[in-house]
Amino acid sequence: MRPGKVGFLALLTGLGIGLSGCGQPPAEPGAIQSGGPGLSQRDVQRQDEITRWANDYCVAVGSLVDNLATMPTVDPSTPRRAVQTSSDLLGSMIGGLDRAVAGLRALPAAPLPEGDSVRTDTVTELSGVRVRAAEAKARLDDAGDAPTIDQATLGEARGPLDEVAKLNLLSGLDAVPDLRTAVARAPVCQQLTVRTTE
Repeated sequence: MRPGKVGFLALLTGLGIGLSGCGQPPAEPGAIQSGGPGLSQRDVQRQDEITRWANDYCVAVGSLVDNLATMPTVDPSTPRRAVQTSSDLLGSMIGGLDRAVAGLRALPAAPLPEGDSVRTDTVTELSGVRVRAAEAKARLDDAGDAPTIDQATLGEARGPLDEVAKLNLLSGLDAVPDLRTAVARAPVCQQLTVRTTE
């Protein structure tokens, strides 16, 4: 299993969030491991720059994971409460997506061009999920005043939640050898890799 995959399941009766890891041990908090056999001083410095950037990238996308872990649950006691709480859940998810995108946009230029491409792709992906979540939330909000609520309306939140379930927040980094090495060395990336919320 590749790191960064967000395992996410939403039902009208509740919600569970987690990250699947690849079994690597976490780095010591705050430590960025450096160097390796046969590396020049310049190689080590470049590796450290890439690792610091990857670590900051993981801080940004990790804010979404933190948000998912604290999202409100859906109250299925009545159809109207289910709609209202589904809207609240999507609102919370939108806030998490906004924070992650803002964090990614605030990153300095990556030490290698592939890093900026990964960041751009992730911003585009998260922004697309955000648009669809906002549309679903608007439909739920409009339905809150309707005299009756149908099953399709009750299921509005599922589409955006399913999209979040498929996010692999570190897949772009994993596809570039230098960034994959940086992920293995960056403490926050390692926390994302191994952390599981029950």
